[in-house]
Amino acid sequence: MTQAALLNSSQASAPRLPRALLARVADASYWMSRYIERAEHIARILMVSVDSLTGAGELEQELSHQAVVDVLKITWQEHMLPELVNPDHTPMQALMGVAKYMALDASNPISLMSCLTKARENARSIRESISNEMWEQLNTLYWSLKADDAVARFDDSPQEFFRQMMTGSLLLQGLADQTIDHGQVWLFIQLSKYLERADMTCRILLAKFQTLHQMDSLASLDPAGRVIHWMAVLRACCSIEAYRRANVGEIDPGLVAGFILFEPTFPRSVHFCIHHALESVDRIRSVLAADAGRDAQRRLGRLFAELQYSRAAPTQDKGLLAFLEQIRNSAADASIAVQEQWLMRSGEQASRMELAMG
Repeated sequence: MTQAALLNSSQASAPRLPRALLARVADASYWMSRYIERAEHIARILMVSVDSLTGAGELEQELSHQAVVDVLKITWQEHMLPELVNPDHTPMQALMGVAKYMALDASNPISLMSCLTKARENARSIRESISNEMWEQLNTLYWSLKADDAVARFDDSPQEFFRQMMTGSLLLQGLADQTIDHGQVWLFIQLSKYLERADMTCRILLAKFQTLHQMDSLASLDPAGRVIHWMAVLRACCSIEAYRRANVGEIDPGLVAGFILFEPTFPRSVHFCIHHALESVDRIRSVLAADAGRDAQRRLGRLFAELQYSRAAPTQDKGLLAFLEQIRNSAADASIAVQEQWLMRSGEQASRMELAMG
């Protein structure tokens, strides 16, 4: 073999050094995944709320009303309460009005319709970077909301409507794991999924612990109402079965908070989410062998250390609420750092965007 042939052969077999994604591809991958994860959480929160009021019977009236308020509080829409809820409505009527607004109203920037529209727009801009199976599944979800019979299906069975959204999101995550290579696009998908999941989980806990704190002043709140409240918290975080396997016996608010925050092997816990978000940042930085991403890595590393060494939620309500806000703020800082260092938006735009999300 000639020297030129040997040289060409060695060049052909040499591994190619990875190149950084275009900022638009990283940005679209990140936001496609984040909106899909957000839609899943919103659908689950709505389904659990409807189920709770349907099966609660003569639940304390104030607690029933607060369940409606919590949906809007968790989803950044508390300011819409006077417009959506008539004082003459029963709690179920009020909740169904809120649920329809959160599901199908395109003017609501965080409705299921808006989230899936934005996810699809981002996916369409990077069709060359995702699989046909992912695109087809996202399209199916999107058009199921745009269909002429969407409102009728919602009115007929809102729980089934929300379950379809949740299942579609989970299927998209599975398709991402199984149909694209686990390179930079996949890593940005994972990073955004876990950041969004950590944020939404903290929001659920914040709203529900605040509600319980308010309800403690009502002497009429019986133990059954309290149990229903905490079962709804666990279901909204997709963790009731995992919690029961780990904690046999009565549902205790402190154990609920501790499990959802710190359980290291449960994929919905905040500890697990921050761990895997940090792992994604580490891998992106190692693939690129560049200094970019150091600030996001530092912020997530600090938050992960705090979660790893805390190991127990504060026992006082005020202490727990402050702790949850601290986690949310730290995760938001990390999200802003990701935006500044890898994605399309400037730091100023990222800060405003994070504030818009709550």
